Amino acid sequence: MASQEPPRNRKERRAQVRQQQSPSDIPLAQPKKQAAKGKTLLEIAEERQLLQKSNTGNTASPSFTTTRINPDGSITEVPDPSSPTSTPYLDTVLYTTSLTLLHFTLTLLVHHQYATERPHLFPLFLESTVFSPAPSLILLLVALLHPQASQPLLQVVFAGMAIVAGSWLVKATNDDPYLAVMKKAPALGTLWVWAVVELRWDIALVCLMVTGALGWWKGYSVW
Repeated sequence: MASQEPPRNRKERRAQVRQQQSPSDIPLAQPKKQAAKGKTLLEIAEERQLLQKSNTGNTASPSFTTTRINPDGSITEVPDPSSPTSTPYLDTVLYTTSLTLLHFTLTLLVHHQYATERPHLFPLFLESTVFSPAPSLILLLVALLHPQASQPLLQVVFAGMAIVAGSWLVKATNDDPYLAVMKKAPALGTLWVWAVVELRWDIALVCLMVTGALGWWKGYSVW
C-alpha cells in the first residue's frame, strides 16, 4: 500500500489537522486564577517614571504625548487638545481685530443715538480705528493678559474689570450728559465685553448679576 502523500499547501495541512482532531479531543478546564508572575506593565511604567523624576529632580506630574503611526512607518506626535494653544500670535490678532470692530460698532451706535447729524460711516471708521489709540491699547492688553487668562489671579482681575466697566457703563448711559456718553461708552463697552469673554462662564454670570443688581438698586430701567 502506497504511503499517503504529504500536504502540499496550507489549505491541505489545515484540512489534515481537522481530520486528525475533533472538538472532543480538546480538554475543558477553568482558566488559572493565579497571580501574574513578575511585574505588571503598570508597575514597570511607575518605576520608570519615578526613575526619571529622580534623575531630573522634577516632581511635577507626568506628561503624556499622543502619537500617530503614519502609513510609511514614521511616528508623528499629535498635540494635546487640552494644552495651551501653539499659535498665541494668531489669537492676539483675532482678539484685537474683533475688539477693535466692537469698539467701532459701539462708536457708530452712540453717534447714531446722540449726534446731531447723521454719521458718515467711512470717516467714523477711520476716526475710531486708524486715528484712535484704542487698537494699540487693545493689542497691548490682549498680548499681556490673554495668554494667562485662565490663571486664578487674572480671573480675579477680569472679574473686577467686568464689574467696574459694566457698572460704570450703566451709570454713564443713565446719568451723564450725551457728550460724556459718546466718549465713555465705546471704550467701557469694549472693555466690559472683553473681560466677560475671558472669564469662566460661572464667574462671568456672577459679574453680570452684580452689574444688573447695581442698575436695579439705582432704579435704572431697560425700557
